[in-house]
Amino acid sequence: MPNENLDSALVICCGVLRHQIEAIGAVNHQFLYLEPGLHRNPDKLRQELQKTIDHSGNYSTLLLGYGLCSRAVAGLQTAPHQRLVIPKVDDCIALSLGSRNRYCQEFKERPGTYYFTKGWIEAAEDPLKEYHKSVVKFGEELALWAARECLKHYQRAVLIRTGEEELAVSREYVHNFAQFFNLHYEEMDGSLDYLQQLLFGPWDDDFVVVDSGSPVQEDSFSASFA
Repeated sequence: MPNENLDSALVICCGVLRHQIEAIGAVNHQFLYLEPGLHRNPDKLRQELQKTIDHSGNYSTLLLGYGLCSRAVAGLQTAPHQRLVIPKVDDCIALSLGSRNRYCQEFKERPGTYYFTKGWIEAAEDPLKEYHKSVVKFGEELALWAARECLKHYQRAVLIRTGEEELAVSREYVHNFAQFFNLHYEEMDGSLDYLQQLLFGPWDDDFVVVDSGSPVQEDSFSASFA
């Protein structure tokens, strides 16, 4: 769907994408970044997204910097005069890789992959951070078991390079993560293309576009892994 007459939109976005969004520089849009930790509770994330949508004022177009995110966006509803545009993906990884097709290819070839971006490392939780918190509360043995259980189906840790100039800290973190959990470390180039298309269009089959206050349907994302 083309984006005719899109002068300014409200972009409601996960905080882990802030660096990438700012690198694009969509100056005409208004941006609201939500706490990345909301991913841990899809119902709470849905509530916060709906609250933000309900207070979005006179914007006719709302752009969501989220995927389906454990069904968190299912059921979201705008005002009748608004349209809601959402990337047709399961989570934010495809937005960092640059396309839905690339993510699907990576998922099919190497499903046991834990992905990182600079924004994710800075703002979100992961099993290593949880381990360090849990040691104090539950002790070394139980904390280590719980962390390893989270990653028992993973074989590699991948740092996605998304255009930030300084990656030394991120690289060191993911190296340590991979070493701690005995995973293979890799890096790959990301792309801003998918995020740019979200911000400026056109909104084609890689997006879910909901008009006239209709609720977001979960089955609209069913082609995410096609």
